[in-house]
Amino acid sequence: MNFDELRDKGIIEPVTVDATEIANLVRVARRDIATAESLLGTDYDWAFAVAYNAVLQSSVAYMAQCGFRPANRNKHYNTFRFMKQALSDQPELASRFQRFRKKRNATVYESVGAVGEAEVRDIITFAPLYVDMILERLPHDVLRLLEQ
Repeated sequence: MNFDELRDKGIIEPVTVDATEIANLVRVARRDIATAESLLGTDYDWAFAVAYNAVLQSSVAYMAQCGFRPANRNKHYNTFRFMKQALSDQPELASRFQRFRKKRNATVYESVGAVGEAEVRDIITFAPLYVDMILERLPHDVLRLLEQ
């Protein structure tokens, strides 16, 4: 897969990481899924934000595996622009990522009560499936570290 255009536009930049760093990002995603589930009955806004972070961190893990990270500005937006290209076989994910990103921004920065029950249940259902999909794309050395 060629990401030269994204790199040339300053959306992503090259990075070198090892399997341990990638595994740690996946661990963060898994932790955040569990935390989001625990918040479901108490705070929809934060449950959504934490589940969103699981999606973001697993995306960053995949980016790192591909040798990139988001450029300094608009990191969340750029991460999902990368994933749109990386997961071009699943175009419906791109619009979903952007909806999640906008909702997370609203709940973290703009208002209380921005997230409804259906939205939080949607992302909490989606996040572990997405992490599993990312795991299928990671190399065996990362997967072995996650089994430890």
